[in-house]
Amino acid sequence: MKKLYIFGMMAMACAGFTSCEADDSPVISEPTEFVLNTPPFAEQLYELTPGGVLEVTCSQPNYGLTLAPTYTVEVSMLEDFGASLPAPEEGEAPYAVAIQHPNPHSAVIELPEDKIAEAICAMRGITSAEDYTEIPPHPLYIRATAAVNDQAITRITSNTIKLDQVKGYSAFSVKTYDILYNPGDANGWNFGSAQQLIGTGAGKYHGFLYLKGGFKFTNADNWNGTNYGDAGAGALSTDGGAGNLQCPAEGEGLYYVVVDTEALTYTTTYVSSVGLVGDFQGWNVESPFAMTSDNNIVWKATASFSGGGFKFVFNGPTTAWSLNLGGTFEEIVFDGDNLPDEAGEHTVTLDLSKIPYTATFE
Repeated sequence: MKKLYIFGMMAMACAGFTSCEADDSPVISEPTEFVLNTPPFAEQLYELTPGGVLEVTCSQPNYGLTLAPTYTVEVSMLEDFGASLPAPEEGEAPYAVAIQHPNPHSAVIELPEDKIAEAICAMRGITSAEDYTEIPPHPLYIRATAAVNDQAITRITSNTIKLDQVKGYSAFSVKTYDILYNPGDANGWNFGSAQQLIGTGAGKYHGFLYLKGGFKFTNADNWNGTNYGDAGAGALSTDGGAGNLQCPAEGEGLYYVVVDTEALTYTTTYVSSVGLVGDFQGWNVESPFAMTSDNNIVWKATASFSGGGFKFVFNGPTTAWSLNLGGTFEEIVFDGDNLPDEAGEHTVTLDLSKIPYTATFE
């Protein structure tokens, strides 16, 4: 009897353990409600900015357990996100775009506005800054999806919220340059036509300037920034009352100029010639093909090219390759790559009026 009693107690204990283990097993319920809250500014004009953040909040889906789902967000210019339309063909603009946000586990969803602007451009089929056109503010639709470990049973999509008037912008990066301006007698002290030097870091700038009479350097395209005037003997002064710098002894013409705004110094090198060197003349830097100019800013040459490449050189055999320009026709830079040419007679134009320098091959 004692043995039977002991065996009976053991069976009951085992059953108890089994029951406890079953009760402790977590069960995830399929969520039935997930709400994306309409923000208070939804009916107002919302202008996207490069550094802005659009914030929306959502309720946490009820999984029957305390879990941290991952939230993803989609935006669309169509209320149904394109569900009623045929799927876009390869290469066609998407109807909706997913946007990454910094904290995908937070119910406070922060959407970088530059990413929204990129999404709008993509949905409009715009792939470059040149293709961008302004359009009036338009509706933008947003929805979110929540899931735990990307398990299908846990995935749920929220309601769609509508922002009535969203104004986007060209989301393509526009290259900016560190510029030093050169107002003076050569351009009528007009900032609109002032030539420019490009920054190379640590307060240093260089480039080509047409100089005559007096001039100054400024770090803004107006007189509200730092103005650099004459401190004598190649030195610069940031005193607003400092006198104008003067054209060097070589006289009116094109100069290669180097400025150091930290050391407050500058140097000028007179440019005696501008020429072309390339396959068409055997890359003979000792004898560049001469370019001419009516204003010391835009230079031209018509030559018979052989097909291959070419570059611009300054002061010909005097400085060899120490002053040369290449790169692309849209951005001519110092010591840049060879520019392509085609066989036949063509006219080359080099424009030194603004940064970046540009060129044409026609």
